[in-house]
Amino acid sequence: MAVAQDSVPKLRPLTVFGYVQVHFRYAFATGADSVVDYSDFRVQRLRLGIKGDVNQWLAYDVELDPRAPDITSVLRDAFLEFKAVPRHVIRVGQQKTHFGYENRMSSSDLFVVNRAEVSDNLSRGVNLRDIGIGLIGNLKPGPRGFRIEDGITVVNGAGMNVQNDNTPTKNVWGRLGLRWRSDSSNFTARFGLSGGVGDLIDPGADSLSPADDFRLKFNRYAADLEIEHRLVLLTAEYVSGHDENMLTGETDGPYGYYVQLVGRLAHKGRAGPIVRYDQLNDEFRRWTLGAYYGLPAERLRFLVNYELRHTFNSVRGDDKLYVWTQVRF
Repeated sequence: MAVAQDSVPKLRPLTVFGYVQVHFRYAFATGADSVVDYSDFRVQRLRLGIKGDVNQWLAYDVELDPRAPDITSVLRDAFLEFKAVPRHVIRVGQQKTHFGYENRMSSSDLFVVNRAEVSDNLSRGVNLRDIGIGLIGNLKPGPRGFRIEDGITVVNGAGMNVQNDNTPTKNVWGRLGLRWRSDSSNFTARFGLSGGVGDLIDPGADSLSPADDFRLKFNRYAADLEIEHRLVLLTAEYVSGHDENMLTGETDGPYGYYVQLVGRLAHKGRAGPIVRYDQLNDEFRRWTLGAYYGLPAERLRFLVNYELRHTFNSVRGDDKLYVWTQVRF
């Protein structure tokens, strides 16, 4: 019996994609010391990638960063996707570890120039990307509008582009979430719980010398919430965990969180204000105020961010102003 042509999924051809992010940064001498960064222009990110389908059950994705300061950071994503599980893909290769909300998002889709400190420091291992295997997808339970989101990645834990695992333990990162969407009111709500466990080599105080390197065992727990409406986007995330220095036996309980509110008030929701507060332990606090023009999927976007920074014991840091633009292609 012949299969109807319309029932066979169309294969994605080889597609070249990417984006360029450029910003101007100005630092204000608001800190407690007399040292302040010079103002500068910067190509923050340049991504070049290819992706496509080999056949109905196999796809590929490769992404490069030609502006990376060293050769070990040029290759970003490099994975195969096997479509062997209904509503899921199995990713094999270098990929983002699956944890939380903000780190799973591309920087090109964010409404702030810099990720929250908790995302950069607690919601990942050595890097945001690592080499391993992942299972990512969703399930649709009975109630209309609900969807279960799930993802898990098992990786070496040595970071991206490191071909040999340098510790005896594999790192495991995962998230389980619930999404509800109302078709009638353009309202979407998401809630997720994430966990991570593993180890890594910490470079110590002197990152250039291996003399003070040590193995760090860690676990991480997180909750994230996203509420999206045609007039507003609210995102929030809390992360905590436990670290153990395997050389000295010292332990630590790091934590951090952020809350972000994005208004969609002008140009049919394509422009509006931004406010975010993020904190890492008791050592870093930051307010980010600003505005945006252009939605994440658009070819051209603009951001203006003003960061009010505080450090340990609420000592004032240097404020920073960013004027940022992005072009997709």
